[in-house]
Amino acid sequence: MSINSTPTLPGLDQHPSSETRFRELFEQAPTSIQIVRPDGRTLRVNQAWEDLWEIRAGTDLHAFVLSDAYNLLSDQQLIDSGIVGYLRRALAGESVEIPAIYYDVVVLGGSGRARWVTARAHPIKDADGRILELMLMHEDITERVAAEQALREREERFRSLVMATSQIIWSTTPDGRVLEDSPTWREVTGQSYAEWKEYGWLDAVHPDDRELARRTWLDCAATGSVYEINYRLRQRDGSYRWTAVKGVPILDADGAVREWIGSNKDIHEMVTAQAELAERLGREQRHSALLVKVAQASRTLGSALSSQDIAAGLVEVVRDILEVHQAVVSLNVGGAQEINAISMSDKYARYRSFEVKPDGSGIYAHVCRTNQTLRLTQAELEAHPAWKGFGAHAAQHPPIRGWLAVPLVDRKGKNIGLIQASDRCEGEFTEQDEAILVQLASIAANGFENARLYSSLKEQDRRKDEFLAMLAHELRNPLAPIASAAELLKIGSFDEARVRRSSEVISRQVRHMTSLVDDLLDISRVTRGLIQLEQVEVDIDATIRSAVEQSRPLIEAREHALVIHQAADDARVMGDPNRLVQVVANLLNNAAKYTPRGGRILLAVEREGSQVRIRVQDNGIGIDSLLLPQVFDLFTQAERTPDRSQGGLGIGLALVKNVVGLHGGTVTAHSEGAGKGSTFTVSLHTL
Repeated sequence: MSINSTPTLPGLDQHPSSETRFRELFEQAPTSIQIVRPDGRTLRVNQAWEDLWEIRAGTDLHAFVLSDAYNLLSDQQLIDSGIVGYLRRALAGESVEIPAIYYDVVVLGGSGRARWVTARAHPIKDADGRILELMLMHEDITERVAAEQALREREERFRSLVMATSQIIWSTTPDGRVLEDSPTWREVTGQSYAEWKEYGWLDAVHPDDRELARRTWLDCAATGSVYEINYRLRQRDGSYRWTAVKGVPILDADGAVREWIGSNKDIHEMVTAQAELAERLGREQRHSALLVKVAQASRTLGSALSSQDIAAGLVEVVRDILEVHQAVVSLNVGGAQEINAISMSDKYARYRSFEVKPDGSGIYAHVCRTNQTLRLTQAELEAHPAWKGFGAHAAQHPPIRGWLAVPLVDRKGKNIGLIQASDRCEGEFTEQDEAILVQLASIAANGFENARLYSSLKEQDRRKDEFLAMLAHELRNPLAPIASAAELLKIGSFDEARVRRSSEVISRQVRHMTSLVDDLLDISRVTRGLIQLEQVEVDIDATIRSAVEQSRPLIEAREHALVIHQAADDARVMGDPNRLVQVVANLLNNAAKYTPRGGRILLAVEREGSQVRIRVQDNGIGIDSLLLPQVFDLFTQAERTPDRSQGGLGIGLALVKNVVGLHGGTVTAHSEGAGKGSTFTVSLHTL
C-alpha cells in the first residue's frame, strides 16, 4: 500500500485550486480513506486512517505501508479472513461492501490496538472505464462489536441462569402471542415449539384452569396491565403442578408495549402444603364441632330419665352428627328385639309410619349376638351372610344405602340392643363415623342402664310403699279380733267357755302376728347375709315330706289336689335341712294361695345329671309377662283378689331365691301369662 508521490488525479492538473481543495477534503475527511493502485499497493492514506490504525506519518510502519514492499492482496490477515476476494472484485470494477474483520496492526509491527472494521471498496475509473485507483473507506466498529459481544455474553449468561433456575421464562409479542422459543417451557412441559407458539401454550394448562388463564391473559394484553395468576401446568410426565405466573409489559420510548416478559414459578409444594394445612384445619374444626355435639349429646342423653326419651334423643343426635338420612334404636325387651325410636329425613318421609317388629333374626340379631360393630357399603351389606333382606315387608320397609351398626352393651357386657345408621348424605361411612357412633352407643348404653336403675328404684320405692301399707293392714287385721276378745274378757261374768274362746282367738292372732314379724326378720337376715347355714347331708325325700306336711293344711283348706311325682330316690345334697324345707314349703304355699279354690298342684322331683330339680306347678292365676322378671324381688306380689284372700307380705319368693342361692343352686319361674298357671323350679347340686 505505497505511493511514490502524491498522485495527480484526473482533471486536477488543469485546476490547481480544485486539487488543493481535494487534498484538504481528503485529509480532513472524518472517514478513514486508503487509495490503492490496481495492483494492490497503497498510494495514499488520510489523517483519519492514521488515527484509526495509530500509524503516524514519519514512522517506519507508515513508510512500509506506502512502499512497494506491502501489498493488500498479499496481506496474510486479509487472505485468512477472506477479504482479498472482495478486493479483487473491486479491482475488477465492482463497488463492494467488505464485511467486518478483526485486524491487528501489531502483526505489521505497529503498536496500536486491534480493530474491528468494515469497509467499502469503490473503483475509480477514467472516461474509458479503465480502473485507475481503488478507494477504500473504513468504518471502525470496534465499540459496536464489543457492545454486541457484551450483549451476547449477557444474553448467554441470562440463558444459562434461566436454564439453571426452576422457573420458566418466556416472552411474547405486544398483543400476547408467543413467537420466541422458550427452552425452559419445552423442557418442563414437553411441548415442541410448534405446539406452544401463538396460544398453543394454553393446551399445557390444566383444563379446569385454562379458561381463566386465557381470559385473564387476553385482558392484560389488551390493557397492558401486569399478568398475575396461579394455574396448574402439565409436566413432561403428564402430571400437573401448580405454578405462580407473572408477566410484565416492556415499554418502548413512546410508552407502547414492545414485548412481554414473564415467568412460571413452581409453587406446587407450597400450594399442596397450604391445601393440606387448610384441610387439616378444616378437619380439626369439624372434629371440634363434633366433640361439642358429642358433649351436648352426652348431657342430653345423661339427663333423660326414661329409655324411650333416651332412644328418641339418640336417633336425632346420630342423624345430626353423622349426617345420615336414617337412624334407628332397637332395644332387647324381655328377650325380644323391638324398634324403640326411628328418625328419618324428608327423603324417607313416606316410610315414617312403618312399624314392623323385628323377628330376632338376620343381620340385626347378628350384631346383638356378637356385640361387634358392622360398617358396610351397600354391596358389602347385601353380600353379608347374615343379611336376609326385608322379606314380606320389602315394599313397605325404607331402603338401606350403606349401613353402620353398633351394639348397645351394658356395664356387665350384656347386649341390650343396637343403634344403626343408614344412607349417609355424602359418601360412605368412615372410621371416624364408626368411632363417633361407638362413643354415642357407650353414652346411650350408660343412659339406658341408668334409666333402668332409675325405673327400678322408682318401682322398688312404689313397692315399698305398697308393702308398708300392706304390712300395716296385715298387722292391723289380728288386732281387731284381739281387741274384741279383750272386750269380752272385760264383761263381768267370766264363764270358762267364754274365757277359753277369747284366749284361743288372742293366741291364734298373736301367732299370726309373730309369723309375720318372723318372716320380716328372716328375710332381713338372709338378704344381709347374717344367717349361718348348717352344712350337712340332706335327704331330698325327707325335705319333700316335711315341706308337704307344713303346707298341707293350707292346701286342704283351699281344696286343692296335690300330686307328688318322685323320680329322684336317694337324692342327697349338702346344705341346711330346715332352710330347704322352708324353700319347698314357701313354693307350695305360694301355689296354694294363688290358685283358685279346687285347683291342682304338682310337686315333681327329678334328677338331671349331677343336679336334682324340684318343680312346683299349679294351674292358678299365673304371672303377667311384665311381672315375671321381678317375681323374685322383695315386696313383689301377684295381683290379689279384692277380698285379699291370698294375704302375705310378698317376701316368700325373695326368701326362696336367696336361700337357694346360698346353697349354690338356682330357682326359675315360668308362666304362659295371666290365668295360665305358674311353674317354679329349684335346681341343686347332688352329692
